Amino acid sequence: MLSTMLFALSLLKTPHSPLVQTPPFHIEIRPSSDGGDPHRIVMGTDANPSGHTITATEKSLMRDGKPWLPMMGEFHYSRYPASQWRDELLKMKAGGIDIVSCYVFWIHHNEVKGTWDWTGQRDLRRFVQTCAGVGLPMLIRIGPWDHGEVRNGGFPDWLQAAGYRLRSEDPGFLKEVRELYAQILTQLRGQQWKDGGPVLGIQLENEFGGPGSYMAALKKIAVDEGYDVPLFTRTGWPELATPMPFGVLLPFRSEYAEGFWDRTLDKMPGGYWRAFTFQKPPVDAVRKGDPDGNRRYPYLACELGAGMETSYHRRILVNPMDPWSMALVKQGSGNNLPGFYIYHGGRIRTAS
Repeated sequence: MLSTMLFALSLLKTPHSPLVQTPPFHIEIRPSSDGGDPHRIVMGTDANPSGHTITATEKSLMRDGKPWLPMMGEFHYSRYPASQWRDELLKMKAGGIDIVSCYVFWIHHNEVKGTWDWTGQRDLRRFVQTCAGVGLPMLIRIGPWDHGEVRNGGFPDWLQAAGYRLRSEDPGFLKEVRELYAQILTQLRGQQWKDGGPVLGIQLENEFGGPGSYMAALKKIAVDEGYDVPLFTRTGWPELATPMPFGVLLPFRSEYAEGFWDRTLDKMPGGYWRAFTFQKPPVDAVRKGDPDGNRRYPYLACELGAGMETSYHRRILVNPMDPWSMALVKQGSGNNLPGFYIYHGGRIRTAS
């Protein structure tokens, strides 16, 4: 039934072409190179060697200067045998997926401090090259914290025991994050969009509701290490305690047809996704007194959930028509990037 939902949604798509205080962080929103739309958001090198560009405006993602409405699907490479990656990616592409998103789970690659494992089904570089080989661009979610239904949200056990203030501007923690980002980048050498590779976006952190200065610090570390992609993103829930300047990170939203987080034992209350709203969900700027902030970002989603994990108090059964309806409603309400989480399953193991 999920494939039916995705086929129906694909009919709506348009065609597209081939803490310690950190130092002040300067953000420059550059105008487009062709002197076009002044609202165009350029976060990193937007053109690949063939001249194809990826940017964003307040209304949509843009590919080669034209509105682009891709579909994105999550695939956790480290939870699936590497020998089957290509076949599964081809199935995703046949199902209408245009972009592959994936977490890089820190705990899957760095179980022992000082030891990194990028072999077998942990081989991120091979996965990226496989995506490139089947013609699928990528959004890579590099953490440091991911959640992703993995132990410690992806933090290695040794990090949990190190005594740092995790997910903060603690200099010890940020030093470890810098090492993580550097290690991931070794797997992405020559694979970023600017190099002709498939990696067009990087997500930092996940589901963080603390100070925006922490998110800005992560962005600075990433840029300093050499990440340079058209799109730098974050999840837009929960809202940041203090917002960042406009254009540092594009906020991505989520919707789920069911949820384990609600404390009721009954069906999911209300009907928050069942009606067309014709407006973007609010982001930090709106909640923090910038009424114009929401207008300046496109409405993008990285987690439209067609399934849901169980919990101690809820045993969830999702009707197949619920996610179909949810995706359609969000599309009709202005969503410019339906990102399905998780699109591809996977066995929760790390041994190849």
